[in-house]
Amino acid sequence: MRSRIIPIILLTLFVLGTIVFGASCETKEPIVFGGALPLTGWGADGGEYNRRGYMVWEDMVNAAGGILGRPVKVIIYDDKSDPTVTTRLYEKLVTQDKVDFLLSPWTDDMVMAATTVGEKYGKTIVAGGATYPAIWERGYKYVTGLLPNSKDYLGVGIRFFSGLKTVALLNLDLTFTTGFADAAEWNFPREGMTLVLPRQTYTGDTTDLTAPLMKIKAKNPDFIVACTGGAEDATMILRQAKEIGLNPKAWWFTIAPVIPEYIEVLGEDAEYTLGCSEWEPELPDTIEDFSIRAAFNQRHREMFGGEDPVEDAATTFGVGQIMQLAIEKVGELDDEKINEALHELDTSTVFGYYRVDEAGKQKGKVMYVIQVQNGVRETLWPFKAATSVLRFPTPPWDKRD
Repeated sequence: MRSRIIPIILLTLFVLGTIVFGASCETKEPIVFGGALPLTGWGADGGEYNRRGYMVWEDMVNAAGGILGRPVKVIIYDDKSDPTVTTRLYEKLVTQDKVDFLLSPWTDDMVMAATTVGEKYGKTIVAGGATYPAIWERGYKYVTGLLPNSKDYLGVGIRFFSGLKTVALLNLDLTFTTGFADAAEWNFPREGMTLVLPRQTYTGDTTDLTAPLMKIKAKNPDFIVACTGGAEDATMILRQAKEIGLNPKAWWFTIAPVIPEYIEVLGEDAEYTLGCSEWEPELPDTIEDFSIRAAFNQRHREMFGGEDPVEDAATTFGVGQIMQLAIEKVGELDDEKINEALHELDTSTVFGYYRVDEAGKQKGKVMYVIQVQNGVRETLWPFKAATSVLRFPTPPWDKRD
C-alpha cells in the first residue's frame, strides 16, 4: 500500500518563510538542481514562465532552511527550443556540472530528449512540461510526470462538447502538438464527433493559414480544435479566420488561452475561445493547503514586477515540491531511493494532485475547462470549481458586441 503524504510541515515552512536555519544552512554545500529551458526560440514564452517557477521555488526553499539543512542551487541553461541542444545540455549537467538532480525542461520534444539522458545516468526527471504518452511507453525507469497524458488533456474539452457532431482539426507540426492532435482524433469518435476533413498541419514558420482555413470553412464544422504551441500561432489562426469569416460554434485551443499575451494581443477577438487549464491561481480545489498557494502567488508577484503566476510557473514550482518531498522522505541524496519515492508519493502540491502509475504516468491531476470572457479566463468545469457558465454558441464575427 502506498502511503499518503500531505506535506503540512513543508508547506508551513514555505508560508512562514522562516530563516531560523538560515545561518547554518548557508555554511553547507548546496544541493544542486539543473535543467534546460527554451529561453529563446519558439518556446521562449513557456520557458520563461517555467524558469520563474523554479526561481520562486529556490527562493522559498532557501528562506525556509533548505533541504536536509542544506541550501538549494538551481542551474538553468537555454536550450534554444532545440531538442538536440537539450540533449547536449543535460549531458553537460550530469558529466561536467555534476548536479545532484535534474529538473524538467518544457514540452514533450525537450522532455523526450532530457529523459533519455536521465535514463542513461540513473537520474530521475519529474516531467513538468510533457503530456505525450510515448514518454512513458519506452520502459524507462527514471521518469515520472506532473501532467496528465494528452488523451486526458484533450479529452476533457472534447467531452465537454460531446453534443457537437462535426469537428475540424488544426495541428502545429511539433512532437507535443502532434501528440495533442493524435489524442483529439482518438477522442472524437468516442464522443460521437465526425472529423470533416483530414487534420490540417502547419509548420512553426507558417505565416499564412488562409488555404487550410478556407478548406475548413467549406465544411462548416460545429467545432474547431487547434493544437497550437502557444499564443503566436493561435493569434494567427483567429485573425485569419476573422478575415475569411470562419465561424464555428466553438473554438478550442491548446496552450494559448492560459498565456497572458494571447488575450492581451487579440483583445476582443479572444472572446468565447476555450481551452484547458492545468492550474488557475484561485481555484478552490487545486490544493488542500490554501496557504502555500497564496504564499507562492505572493512571492511570484514580489519577484516578477507584480505579475500573477501562470500555470507554467506553477508547474515547475510543483516539480520542485515533488523533488523536495521525495528527498526529505528518503533523508539522503540516493538516486535509487529517491526514484522509488517519486513513484510512491501520493500528495498535493501548489500545482495540484500528484499520483503516478507504475510507469510514472500521472493519474491524479485534475484538468479545468476555461473560456475567455470579458478579457479574463473563467473556469467552466469541474462545476464545483466554476467561476462562470459557458457562453455558447460563439457569435459570428460581424455580430459581436
